[in-house]
Amino acid sequence: MFNFNQQKMTNKIIYIALLAATLSGCKKSFLDEDTSGFLSPENSYTSTAGFEAGLNGLYAYARLEFQTWDFAGSLFTQGATPQEALQVGTDIVATKTNGPDGSLVPFANYSLDNNSSYVRNYYKFGYGLIANANTIIHALDNNEIAWDDPDNDPQRVRATALFFRAYGYRYLINLYGDVPWVEEVSSEPRTDFTRMPKMEVIQHMIDDLKFASENLPDNPDALEDGRLTKWAALHYLAEDYLIAQKPDSAIIAAKQVVASGHYSLNKARFGAEKDQDGDVFHDMFIEHNQNRKSGNRETIWAIQLEYNTQGGGDLYTDWSKRAWVPFYANLGGFTLADSLGGRGLGQIRPFDWWLNSYEAKDIRNSEYNIKRNWYYNDPTSPLYGKKVTITQQIISSGNLFPTTTKFFYGKTADNPAFEGNMKDRVKIRLAETYLLLAEAYLQQHNQAAAAEAINVVRERANASPIAVAEVDVDYLLDERARELIGEEMRRMTLSRFGEEVFLRRVKDLNEQSAGKVQKHHLLWPIPQEVIDANSGAEFPQNPGYN
Repeated sequence: MFNFNQQKMTNKIIYIALLAATLSGCKKSFLDEDTSGFLSPENSYTSTAGFEAGLNGLYAYARLEFQTWDFAGSLFTQGATPQEALQVGTDIVATKTNGPDGSLVPFANYSLDNNSSYVRNYYKFGYGLIANANTIIHALDNNEIAWDDPDNDPQRVRATALFFRAYGYRYLINLYGDVPWVEEVSSEPRTDFTRMPKMEVIQHMIDDLKFASENLPDNPDALEDGRLTKWAALHYLAEDYLIAQKPDSAIIAAKQVVASGHYSLNKARFGAEKDQDGDVFHDMFIEHNQNRKSGNRETIWAIQLEYNTQGGGDLYTDWSKRAWVPFYANLGGFTLADSLGGRGLGQIRPFDWWLNSYEAKDIRNSEYNIKRNWYYNDPTSPLYGKKVTITQQIISSGNLFPTTTKFFYGKTADNPAFEGNMKDRVKIRLAETYLLLAEAYLQQHNQAAAAEAINVVRERANASPIAVAEVDVDYLLDERARELIGEEMRRMTLSRFGEEVFLRRVKDLNEQSAGKVQKHHLLWPIPQEVIDANSGAEFPQNPGYN
């Protein structure tokens, strides 16, 4: 973990870059933090130590993607885990429509509008991160700086800032399409932003990530947990080349990661529970197993969210458990238990097509990775020890259903305050890099090479190799779901594949959204407050939204 205090981080370091100075075009309603007591960039960004504080702020701001509920400084403060808004309404999960928290329902039935909470807040998240990155870049170009290592520090700092700028735009272009490209720090409020075509934004992102890949550190073993390397930049560079329909370049970038010598798919048991029952796929999602010191050689970038550690998370960080773990405690005959995933609320449930898409021998289908069978566990109940008959009514209620165990994390029975997932969150692992490589080969119409890349992932899972003739876009998306469910933000993936694929898969595979989804729902609406604030230039809404 990074060596700075989490509590101070949220209220001070996150905003050390003075958001309002960079993206004032979104008006104070978006960026209304009181920065009067903060150090100015002119005074703080004058040494390596000052820039390190700023970079820590970027890492901290990126963590807000997983900050949930009403914690001070959180961008996402309503109801469900915000990132599950990027899962429902796609092809992999349904959300429950009953219960006190209905914040995901508009994303499943496509009644969301330009004032919806998460629609507003992801826009705010993206540009907040960009604003912080731009402030650092501006200081690099304009301040007099005393560097500890003048040969390396300036390029590394710039590379990190450019990575996070591209990371912020990754959300914006996939969720909203055409958006303003902002790279200047403005001292005065702007109301004249215009929407740049998505493909032009992508080219800027490619430029940022190319610089990052050339100037971020090479050796992950020499870095603190969670620090960026050139390989993380190359992974996202490959993704951006795919959006730009440049498969040759995507292949080059992905192959560099695969051939780096630093990473490999985990094939042997490792980490905290390696001597207990389980399998190597399950090992990757056990507490403390997300970083390299555990023996995990597959993680390329993990956001540090571990509870109660310096630079980690807190009680309100990453409530994915509340979404993916059923609300079993709401049923008679159950009591909260670590082994059942802790305090879940069953906000989303995977579709049957995903559950039924595995071979029996696939370790991703094992009892350690998908919980299908549930047994009453309350010793005071006459039902104790009996297997639950899971009816459709129970499934629809969110109280019990088969689900991935990736987000099973307990301690609720011992400490009710443990409401979140409390583990570090892997954002990039090598298995996905192989699947991006397969996607690039499919763009080249090279099914044989695509099958070869997919089969590297399937071989680790003990799954049968896929025949060349069977490989197509739908098979690749199915395989991504089998490998990455819950880890990938599915809406981001489907956005990359375009309107036709998005619409077909939602209609074919999502019984909850099939009758409501339309092509334009691939994108979210632009928040109304952004349009209203931009009085100095036309800022059109996305088609299909009022």
